[in-house]
Amino acid sequence: WEIYEEAYFYARYRDIKQILSQIKRAREKQLSEIKKIITCSREGSKIKVKLILKKVDPDIFKKLISILGKGAVLPPFEHNPIIIFHLRPGIIFHDGQPFTAKDVRFTYEAIMDPRNISPRISDFEPVKEVQVVNPLTVKVIYKRLYSPALGTWQIGILPEHLLNRDMLKKEAISRGMDPKSFSIRNSSFNRHPVGCGPFRFIKWKSDQYIVLDRFAKYWEGPPNYKRYIFRVIPDPLTQEMEFYAGTIDHYDVQPHQVERLKKDPRFQAFSGLSFGYTYIGYNMRKKPFDNVAIRRALSMAINANKIIKYVLYGQGERITGPFVKQTEYYDHSIRPLAYDPEKALRLLEMAGWKRGKDGWLRKDGRRFHFTLITNNGNDIRKAILAIAQESWKKIGIDVATELLEWSVLLKRINQHDFDAVVLGWSMGIEPDLYQIFHSSQTHPYQLNFVGYKNQKADELIIRIRQEYDLKKRVRYCHELHKIIADDQPYTFLFVSKWTAVLDKRIVIKEVDKGGHVHYVRIRPTKTGNYTFYFNKWIKLSESPNFSM
Repeated sequence: WEIYEEAYFYARYRDIKQILSQIKRAREKQLSEIKKIITCSREGSKIKVKLILKKVDPDIFKKLISILGKGAVLPPFEHNPIIIFHLRPGIIFHDGQPFTAKDVRFTYEAIMDPRNISPRISDFEPVKEVQVVNPLTVKVIYKRLYSPALGTWQIGILPEHLLNRDMLKKEAISRGMDPKSFSIRNSSFNRHPVGCGPFRFIKWKSDQYIVLDRFAKYWEGPPNYKRYIFRVIPDPLTQEMEFYAGTIDHYDVQPHQVERLKKDPRFQAFSGLSFGYTYIGYNMRKKPFDNVAIRRALSMAINANKIIKYVLYGQGERITGPFVKQTEYYDHSIRPLAYDPEKALRLLEMAGWKRGKDGWLRKDGRRFHFTLITNNGNDIRKAILAIAQESWKKIGIDVATELLEWSVLLKRINQHDFDAVVLGWSMGIEPDLYQIFHSSQTHPYQLNFVGYKNQKADELIIRIRQEYDLKKRVRYCHELHKIIADDQPYTFLFVSKWTAVLDKRIVIKEVDKGGHVHYVRIRPTKTGNYTFYFNKWIKLSESPNFSM
């Protein structure tokens, strides 16, 4: 890939020769990033000038004004960052069709199609156009500065030949559905996916297993495993028993199992802080959650350290805000709200809630009552439900709890039909909080379902999106972190530690240029990704002696 920028500004027609001459002279020193200057079109007394830059420069117009003088460079200014992707030749989908630039453009169009209700729309809203230059080259033009741009393209690419409108229309008719409203969400592709990775989809039996087979034409060479099976085993004890019995080779360990399995010499373990966090979110469209003092009181009444110690068995850390804790964007100087139920009660009393003889808080004759929900099948969230309920009861808040099927929970939060919810976010390294916390993202099926709105936070979110200087981005992130921590739209509980265990006989098989086979230990990347070389894994009949 390569990144550069096309920038546009206007100048007075009568001054254009002098301006172009000054810019050309300045290219030798102050404006060395300018690769080419093009006069585009005359509009009355003004002329539009296009600059092609070697890289994205957010300060290009400030530099021009300082060199040419105020009034020489006329608005509107336009930044059009551009990414060129050069695709690897020879890659094919599992059905044998070639992977091309058309598939990349189609994936962008599918995300932006409102019929597909994609949660990624805001990631790609800054895109002006995706152009297919040739079968192996994609040009992405942005409307404005957008610093997370490159990271947003780390996504799976959809096969255009299987999901274009003609194919969807054909499937809709065959199933007796309306072709106009039929979307990728309705497609049978979701149960029979086709990609171009090292394993191809074979079979999926709901709530039991998914079977993948080796893809012999994978661009990096066929993986070592002939078959990979994902089994669904809801009960953690059954998972552990099957792991000990050797009927499964690899699984993610529950917190209470970590220390025991790590000590077993037959296994290898990998662990680290997850890129995400668990929280309690409050629906701020409803009273009293629209009051920041109430939200802070609710947070202070919960002992998050107790949850980490007894529910996570120490496999977690406190968190105070929405950025990945392992990055510089997270402000470690911000301390968690201290567990202080007495202070929490005082805040509630100051907000007009009084405790009656029966122990419950009331205001205007109404008991402080709400329902806390989460998904079933998650023992940790179930435990948080119980602890939060008991903690709030101690300060006079009557809380009901509900465990819901995942589909029901999603429907409730997407339609804003909830009071408070225990959930978690998985995050990327890029500090882009637009989807989750910007006030424009509070509509049904958008991710700011708690309805958080703060003008200063909005400004910082946009500034972070448009800032390319790392030091400035970090500073803006720390400012945003503090605002969100003060507002408490969530009770930020913890970031969990993950641990995965594997049979020690699973190693990486490498073949050198001379054709010699070498077995090496599985090694995680700098970010802790131990599955990075997954297609090179192989299970030996006995544990190798790496010391030899």
